[in-house]
Amino acid sequence: MKRLLLIIMAVVALSLSALAQGMQVESFRLLENDLTANRRGTMRTDKNGETAALIKIVCPEKGFAFDGGSLGIVGTVDKPGETWLYVPRYAQKLTISHKYFGVLRDYVYPITIEGGRTYELLLDIGTGRYVTITSQLAEADVTIDGKHAGPAPVYNRYLSFGPHEFKAIKGHHEGTLQVDVTQDTRRGEVFHIGMQDMSFLYGDVTVSVADGADIFFEGRKVGAGTWSTQLKEGAYFVETIRENSDTAQTSFNVVRGQRNDITANAPTPHTGYLSIYTHPRNVQALYDGRTAIDLSQTQSLPVGRHELQFSKKGYVSQSHTYHIERNQTTRDTIQLERVTYVRPLAFYFGAGYTVSALGGISGILGAVFQRHDLQLGYTFGMTESDPVYWYDDGGHWLSTVAYRQSTLSVRYGYQLNLTRQLAITPQAGYSMHMLSSTVKAGEGNYGNSGKAGCLTLGVKLLLVPMQHFYVFAAPEYGVVLSQDAYYKHASDIAGFKAGGFAMSAGLLFSF
Repeated sequence: MKRLLLIIMAVVALSLSALAQGMQVESFRLLENDLTANRRGTMRTDKNGETAALIKIVCPEKGFAFDGGSLGIVGTVDKPGETWLYVPRYAQKLTISHKYFGVLRDYVYPITIEGGRTYELLLDIGTGRYVTITSQLAEADVTIDGKHAGPAPVYNRYLSFGPHEFKAIKGHHEGTLQVDVTQDTRRGEVFHIGMQDMSFLYGDVTVSVADGADIFFEGRKVGAGTWSTQLKEGAYFVETIRENSDTAQTSFNVVRGQRNDITANAPTPHTGYLSIYTHPRNVQALYDGRTAIDLSQTQSLPVGRHELQFSKKGYVSQSHTYHIERNQTTRDTIQLERVTYVRPLAFYFGAGYTVSALGGISGILGAVFQRHDLQLGYTFGMTESDPVYWYDDGGHWLSTVAYRQSTLSVRYGYQLNLTRQLAITPQAGYSMHMLSSTVKAGEGNYGNSGKAGCLTLGVKLLLVPMQHFYVFAAPEYGVVLSQDAYYKHASDIAGFKAGGFAMSAGLLFSF
């Protein structure tokens, strides 16, 4: 066994030695339009404070050491596919070494190195060749041995000795080229990929997934919810992705010349748990405003924020938002309050009919604040009085007039709730009665606009069959405080009075 290991180590050492003998600079040039060496963020300065030059060393391998001689090296940065080497201006030579590929000693720069300029060095490590790859159609996507290499033409791609496969694709045009890179392959050789139209091998493809999940194909997002394209016949797969969900994968086959409709598997949502206790029981719960859920059991819900609406007849509905976390249980207690039909704070308006000596239709507007009730009312007279005959001082008849009475009133009361749907409000107020006359015979419109003022005492009864809707009845007694001569004369003769008993009843709407 030891002898076998020694033989293997010797073979490896000989191979590496052979490789080391082939390391050399393929090309060195100034990148005229590359400002990397003089741009903020990528600029470096040497020990004298002067801007260094940047040499981009292109090589498929890493792990190189650099020696700039007496002027030294400012620094190095590893980048994909290349190493950035910063050197002082007027640098003259460079030694490159590697533990596997050996040493390239005292390479002399073919042009003067200037500070703040960017250069490119193609380093051949002796295991392959730098080549250029072109395609029949410009900017076709090129792959080398199954790895994406970018759009054609692909310049200065280092390929190890041995067989390689190039592919170029643009739209439905495709091409493949098999090459064998050997010691006889010219440095910088150009390989051209021929292409042909392969449309006859393609089929129409539509991929759809529930809930608008993102669709990924070959590592990139191609749609959300749906994706339509054309694919070459064969087997493929898509991934569907959604936040807070496990990614799902769907495989499918494309048949050439046909429509291929694919229903992709939806991502599986991450879930958590929600446990709600309610008082009273048997409360209806709607999840996100559309789905009824059973609160008697712990519910499994998707991770995220969700709104639940709780309702029960005779109780005030509530809405709550919950943040559901993965595999965690969120708990809450919901206490619904009974509907307050008779409200201690409300604005209201309505209408009714007032029965009195001269009754009419009444309009009402008011407000309740902490049970204090302030109400304004206006009654438009509908009942006409008996005729009143007017005579002059000599006893001669002048005219016959009938009267209607309109009333403007203000009342204050204190609301007492007897039950949830029944209340009583003792009230005190002031009413101003105004007469409007209609001449039945003669010419004199006597007594028009006669006025009387009354103090009123009464009570307002409220029955609330449903929220915001009141039925009221309000008996009251009026005590006359003042009346002018016209009102007194008309009321005495027609038989109506400013005060006395009256009853109003009707409907109110509160908000």
